[in-house]
Amino acid sequence: MEIIDIKPRGYCKGVVKAIRMAIKTRKENPETEISIIGAIVHNKFVVEALRRKNIKTISTANRSRFDALDDIDSGIVILSAHGTSQHVIEKAINKGLSVVDTICEDVKSTQELIQNALTNGQEVIYIGKNGHPESNAIIENFKSVYFVSNIEEINKLEVKTKYPFVTNQTTLSILEIQHLLKAILEKIPEANIANEICNATRIRQEAILKSSALDALIVVGDPSSNNTNMLASIASKHGIKNVIRIESIHDLDLNQLKTNWRVGVTSGASTPNYLTKQVVEYLKVVNLASPHPYPEIDYSIILD
Repeated sequence: MEIIDIKPRGYCKGVVKAIRMAIKTRKENPETEISIIGAIVHNKFVVEALRRKNIKTISTANRSRFDALDDIDSGIVILSAHGTSQHVIEKAINKGLSVVDTICEDVKSTQELIQNALTNGQEVIYIGKNGHPESNAIIENFKSVYFVSNIEEINKLEVKTKYPFVTNQTTLSILEIQHLLKAILEKIPEANIANEICNATRIRQEAILKSSALDALIVVGDPSSNNTNMLASIASKHGIKNVIRIESIHDLDLNQLKTNWRVGVTSGASTPNYLTKQVVEYLKVVNLASPHPYPEIDYSIILD
């Protein structure tokens, strides 16, 4: 096979910042209980590597981050890179917890744009994925924002002014956002658009669109990672027939690949580079007719 290592891929600056802040917090507080509400970034290997540093993640499956705080009685609480609503932060402070906020600067910028628009008397339309923590924080922080996630919801919009401010979740598909923004402008021609797809998401998606004549694309990343899901979605829409989703090399089914294929490998912005590099290096030397065993995963370097 010809293996194409598609770059850029892997950790974005927001993920790097969040992980470094968590590690720094542990080093500075070696004996203190440290908890994270929900995954600091959407990758189970990062969550496990942090657990091995005695930083536990409090699950938010089927409950809010506000309610998840009930599981933390003391110590330090770390807030994820996706952004956190103010009422969650206030509850943590009222419980006597020390708060470390790892919010991504691009997410913070979007929140500031929304606040400025509301302060200036504008209505705000926000495009996001339903249930995603980044979108949840926006909805909870800014009660008057119109939240939409698809064309049907856009068609039902009833704004009161001709010039609403429109922005979006930072990790959406660059193809899908164009589709949704077009629908908004058809309905509200004078809407003020601020496309906030972050640069890391954009250039990773554009790298897929620039990749041609691939027989298969392997996308390494957690199923809960929206930016990873968007890479796979864009690849399929771009005409790549075999899009293979894996979390690590241990999920790779070699029966899905064929000799002489041209295979691309990429990963989401919350995927450790180490995991993607394992896949690339293995595929470059593997004999599909007689494959050698997969390498083990070394959690000591997951966070590097």
